[in-house]
Amino acid sequence: MQWLRYIAVFIAGWLTAMILAATPYAGDISRVVGPGTVAQLQTPWGLRVAFAPFWEAWQLVDSSFYDRGKIDHPRMIKGAIDGMLATLDDKYTFYQEPEVAEQTRDNMRGVTAGIGIYLRIIDGKVLVWRPIADAPAVKAGIQQDDQILAIDDELVADIIRDLDENDAVQAIASRIRGDVGTIVRLRLQRGTAEPYVVTLTRAEIILPSVEWEIIDNDVGYIRISEFKGNSPDILYDGMRELTAQPLRGYIIDLRSNPGGLLDSAQRVLGYFYEGTALWEQRSAGARRELMTIPPDGDIQKPIQPIVVLINEDSASASEVVAGALRDKYSNARLVGVQSFGKGIVQSIYPLSNGGTARLTVSQWLTPNFSMIHKRGLTPNIVVEDAEDAPADAPCVANRRPATGENLCRDPQLNRALELLRP
Repeated sequence: MQWLRYIAVFIAGWLTAMILAATPYAGDISRVVGPGTVAQLQTPWGLRVAFAPFWEAWQLVDSSFYDRGKIDHPRMIKGAIDGMLATLDDKYTFYQEPEVAEQTRDNMRGVTAGIGIYLRIIDGKVLVWRPIADAPAVKAGIQQDDQILAIDDELVADIIRDLDENDAVQAIASRIRGDVGTIVRLRLQRGTAEPYVVTLTRAEIILPSVEWEIIDNDVGYIRISEFKGNSPDILYDGMRELTAQPLRGYIIDLRSNPGGLLDSAQRVLGYFYEGTALWEQRSAGARRELMTIPPDGDIQKPIQPIVVLINEDSASASEVVAGALRDKYSNARLVGVQSFGKGIVQSIYPLSNGGTARLTVSQWLTPNFSMIHKRGLTPNIVVEDAEDAPADAPCVANRRPATGENLCRDPQLNRALELLRP
């Protein structure tokens, strides 16, 4: 074994000489042996052979690629993770970079810091899609469809150049958001009018996800646009107000609700009944029963009939809630059209760089074991959203009547009200 000591001494001496020498690599062992080599030393023993080609390729790029300015380690990491997850052929399994992951966390919490607007892009223009009531943007006079031209004197066109639509929205949102109390300056244009400039102070924004009102004199209408972390808490105030009224029924509007947090869905169901919320099924076939979560306060559970509105964009957690109410609430009916059909569960795993990996880990079944994924929920009463339907329903949520009308065109809501009338 004497020869092993000689080899070890030689390697140690060589590394010391390289690290202390007057070379570009002086003092940085990762540049002497290569960052890929250092990282490979941290790879679990059982995977080192499998990972060897990856680290060899990384090392070659890092040490030998001729255009040094194009070597971007964060982009290389993102590309590697994206490629790995893409091999699973599951569009719901993906990687989010740190900045996007933070925006997602804010959205799911239901609270963020900013000026209170939703964005959309049409024909390369960044527009205000929907301002949030009482937020700084509304107070400054910003309106829906105002075009954002510049942020803190940086042209929006330059920010979003060469980005796809999703990345462009994220890039603009990240510049508009910021710490509470800080300032952001926007240049906007409304239609063909001259551009105008507003200076806004960022504030804490409660992202609205639950609305309620009494319609048709004695029907409790609840609109849940997404199942955020604070949705059940907001609903608490609504249920206290609605259950105190002599109502003949409830309408729960889950149309175009893309889903959200599973525990939020369980907590919302807890306002209506106690029992099974859904079943979770892993790949091995084992099923786990998940229960409703009761509210923290003492709220009377409704006993009146319930109509749940769904459409082709009702997905994920909204399908869980609709399916559970259909299966477990004694007098609930679904009205609308076939739902989206996303019945699989994603867990979000934080990574060391601040990003996240979102992985599909199981699928959901309704309390009566109905499969949701790729099937959706079939309404008890199918009602299409016909464009030629008369304006004969109350204008709920953010809907507004057409000029000269007092009511809105909403055949699904109209049918729900008919079902609840004596």
